Amino acid sequence: MIVTAVAVGTRGDVNPLAELGEEMTKRGHEFRILTSEAFRPLIESKGVTFLRLDTDADHVMKYMVTDYKTSLDFVNGLFKLKKENPRFMEQTIDAIKGSDLVMYGTCSAFARHAAEYLGIKCARYFYSPMDPTRQYSLYTDDFNSDKVLKSYDGLSDGMSLMTIVALNKWRKSVGLPKWKKSSRYTELGGRKVLTFYPTSPLIMPPDPSWGDHIHVTGYWYHPEESIKDYEEAKELTDFLTAGEKPIFVAFGKAESPELARLQLLTLDVLKKTGIRAVVQAYQIPKKDKINTDKLFFIDNVPYAYIFGKVRAVVHHGGNTTNGLGLRAGLPTLVIALALDQYFYGRVDHKLCCGPNPLYIRKRLCTAEEISDALQDLVSGKYDVTTQTISELIMKENGVMEAVKAIEDYVSEG
Repeated sequence: MIVTAVAVGTRGDVNPLAELGEEMTKRGHEFRILTSEAFRPLIESKGVTFLRLDTDADHVMKYMVTDYKTSLDFVNGLFKLKKENPRFMEQTIDAIKGSDLVMYGTCSAFARHAAEYLGIKCARYFYSPMDPTRQYSLYTDDFNSDKVLKSYDGLSDGMSLMTIVALNKWRKSVGLPKWKKSSRYTELGGRKVLTFYPTSPLIMPPDPSWGDHIHVTGYWYHPEESIKDYEEAKELTDFLTAGEKPIFVAFGKAESPELARLQLLTLDVLKKTGIRAVVQAYQIPKKDKINTDKLFFIDNVPYAYIFGKVRAVVHHGGNTTNGLGLRAGLPTLVIALALDQYFYGRVDHKLCCGPNPLYIRKRLCTAEEISDALQDLVSGKYDVTTQTISELIMKENGVMEAVKAIEDYVSEG
């Protein structure tokens, strides 16, 4: 079987696909990923075939993460990426030829049209909820209500309107019928499209109304494999053993003036509260990165490794990072940049795994808000629940569930 996944996104979007591809390859299948050149080393290190899509990974980060304040910003970002690579459909068609299945996500839905043109089955993958449910949503803070279900109104029509503008000219040029407002991504060739959510069912319980073509599989990762070659620096060992367990503060690699202010603000709060911390922050100036008995600055480190050495974690709330933290049994504070990150922070809090998230998409949080959240994080009130959640997540095997679903879906003809 040949599976080609198409990814337009950050490392957090690509890494789960590489993990899935590694397992598919072990089972004798060919797995290919069409994405930005920046992710070639990651993909090839897993023994997965890399295919180049001419999108700039830094621009994806800028347009879809740091510049993303409103839904219109998201749409504008997609059209900027389209303009930067006018041959994206031709590249996609060349890449997916000969595939038995094409996988696409939110920002790579154009691959669905290329697959339709070539008569290839499709699967969708999402890192946040896209299928209507009354249980949870990106678009309201409520849970389990009619308001939640109603928040999905217009999502499918909105996707279709974007498709009409972006792809109908291309569809006409290759002889495909025009995409209509009533057209839906959930079906292809009269068949429900296989759909994956690579997150824990504890975080996103599957809706009973969805049907068996939608799978909330558990996370697509192999945490133990990611740390097998890591050697801990002596300076880090000394810090970790010199006092009480620290927290880990990770700001990721997104950059903006606002994020730089957030990192310095958080550093100042850590100094004032005296909370021991290992800090990964790329926008804090070198002159301010001074290791003390309370603070240790670190660059690249496998999260699966450092999460096993700390008592709590602060991060932006990406799906896989959040899953790794919960798997390690860590109380979690999410400082979210985007809707999906805020969603995971809200769910963590609902499960009693951490404080209410801080959401900085529209307003930078204050020092007082950060201080209150950090002290709440280490208060001990979340420790028991996170250990229970950890034990349950450890029993999941999201990669294998996805592999089996793919094999069954393709073999059904």
